Amino acid sequence: MSLKYLISSFFTLFILMNCSGVLAEQKLKSSSDTKSSQDLVSKLSNELHRLHEKERFDGTIIITSGTEELFRHSYGFSDKTTRLENTSEAVTDIGSISKTFTAAAILKLVSEGKLELETTIADIFPDSPIDKKKLTIRSLLSHSSGLDNFHNETDFDLMSKDEAIDKIFSLRLLGEQNQTIAYSNAAYTLLAAIVEDVSQTSFQTYVYKNLLNPLKLNDTGFYGDDYIRDSIVAKGYGGRDSGKTTFEKGLTWALVGQGGMVSSANDLSIWFSAILDGKLFPDSQDNLMLQKANAQWFLGNIRHFSSWGTLSYYAGGSTDFGYTALVQYLPDFEVSIVILLNSYIDKYGNASHQKLSKEHIFPILLE
Repeated sequence: MSLKYLISSFFTLFILMNCSGVLAEQKLKSSSDTKSSQDLVSKLSNELHRLHEKERFDGTIIITSGTEELFRHSYGFSDKTTRLENTSEAVTDIGSISKTFTAAAILKLVSEGKLELETTIADIFPDSPIDKKKLTIRSLLSHSSGLDNFHNETDFDLMSKDEAIDKIFSLRLLGEQNQTIAYSNAAYTLLAAIVEDVSQTSFQTYVYKNLLNPLKLNDTGFYGDDYIRDSIVAKGYGGRDSGKTTFEKGLTWALVGQGGMVSSANDLSIWFSAILDGKLFPDSQDNLMLQKANAQWFLGNIRHFSSWGTLSYYAGGSTDFGYTALVQYLPDFEVSIVILLNSYIDKYGNASHQKLSKEHIFPILLE
């Protein structure tokens, strides 16, 4: 049974339930479609339950098609000591999905004419090193600036913005701008600093005011935010410091812009839908977040590639604490997947979010 067939069956059932005078054969088809839909959901449920029991991952998975929810389930515990069960409201670390908020902050400034995609580092930081001066906003967003990562220590090092910028500017470039695609955390820390310079407010405040508050993402924020209750923050189980949270460690410029954010599965689903709908920037007619930047990336820190013979848009992240996160969209089927885990799958480690989608969800959705 194909995913397209599943989706059409949901809408067929909806129409049949809300229209009078339906032909008998349509009613029979409705019954068949409903059974097929139930079969697919049952397969998903059985496979994920089996994997949860065997490999001990914990977290929440939501699968939607447009405004229709196809699947939602939470597994295991957000706190294993108190046996507090996971829910889609539990808040966990979203890793590098934080970069989509950084990209959105920059692109909002672009949509308002306060920045341009071709604005250079020299335009913002006139005293920057000569080899960094020509780097553009576009190349920073799309991991094609040539910047490497700017530190090999922990994400929780105490570091000021000026110290972070100095470290980034001291890096040797991996290659020529737009000739080298290399994932760069440093680029996104620099983008966060640019948001502060242009907006004349803190990066966090800009994100709250312009991205989180309008969408009512009340369970999304930064490490240490006092409006997020400790009781709803899921502990991480995996890697080092198992049974603790990254949230309690607080945020420094070792991580600003590239990570350091938390969210719930509910909020993350709303955020990803807003990206896909192109409604983040009312001043722009284009969906800048999904504007193709190069062979691998959209401007919004979302990768585009083919998997299982179908196009996929993807953003993901992981930490050493058991947290992994994924948002994924299959445009051919208009289906979105949100995975937010606080405990690794044993055999996959910090690639759990990717493997769960590719090796366990995709085969069922696309069979």
